[in-house]
Amino acid sequence: MSDGLLLTLGVLATSVAGLWAWRRWHYRSFWLCLGYPLTAVTVRFTWRKVAIGCGLTKKRQRFWFSAVPGLISSTGLVRVRRRLQRVAVDTKPWMWLPMPTRHGWRVTIRLLEGQIPEDYAEVADRLAHSWRVHAVRVSSTKRGRVTLAATTRDPLVRISQVPVSTELLKVTVGRLETGSPWVIDFRTVPHWLNASATQSGKSNLANALIIGLSPQPVALVGFDLKGGVEFTPYERRLSALATSRTECVGLLDDLVALMADRMAACRTAGARNIWQLSSDRRPVPVVVLVDELAEL
Repeated sequence: MSDGLLLTLGVLATSVAGLWAWRRWHYRSFWLCLGYPLTAVTVRFTWRKVAIGCGLTKKRQRFWFSAVPGLISSTGLVRVRRRLQRVAVDTKPWMWLPMPTRHGWRVTIRLLEGQIPEDYAEVADRLAHSWRVHAVRVSSTKRGRVTLAATTRDPLVRISQVPVSTELLKVTVGRLETGSPWVIDFRTVPHWLNASATQSGKSNLANALIIGLSPQPVALVGFDLKGGVEFTPYERRLSALATSRTECVGLLDDLVALMADRMAACRTAGARNIWQLSSDRRPVPVVVLVDELAEL
């Protein structure tokens, strides 16, 4: 084997190892510098084939000029010779340039006539397989436009520590399937119902809420109809805890009386809720957590 060939193989091996190490140890810079440009070009050049395969194109009439001499075309009645014809072609939706994100890329599509965002949501799995990505999610913030957000790999394989919220009644309980922080804001949405299958994480979410709310100046009230196995470890932080049906009835009576007092205070002050009261008259917020709502 010649020295030149050995040198070439050595350079290739070193380059491959360097790219692997770059992608492994600093994926973000690797993605922005090398992965994203190649992906953007690939997505744009394959969009027509992907749109046709996913049924996202529309048939439109176009004039077609043929350079073939003596081309015979049928009009339905007679066969005539002509070069300029009207043919039906597949028209793909217009795609803007894909933009990089932390875990992949996103691109905006202009809808064709008669299309709605649900048409793209139905073929999201097909789009993900066509582009060899982990998942494609569809959203729309403007009429006639749809945004496709692709994640190149599962962002939940490695979970970094979620940021702690410093705002009142706002808790970061984990990360979403997109990798973004999952924030629950009780000021914006006061009531939440978490229903899912067994072993899907309902109790874990309740525990995350208690841990996130514990440092905040709020009163925590727990209804634990599992006999207290879920909320008892936090009993020192809870203002009240009911673990049986009898205790729940008494605690509910207390909460209803407390709510009536606060409604009377708001009515006297001309406020619609406690947040419209002055800071010196505003009572401590109460957060009620119920485990096993059906049993309650």
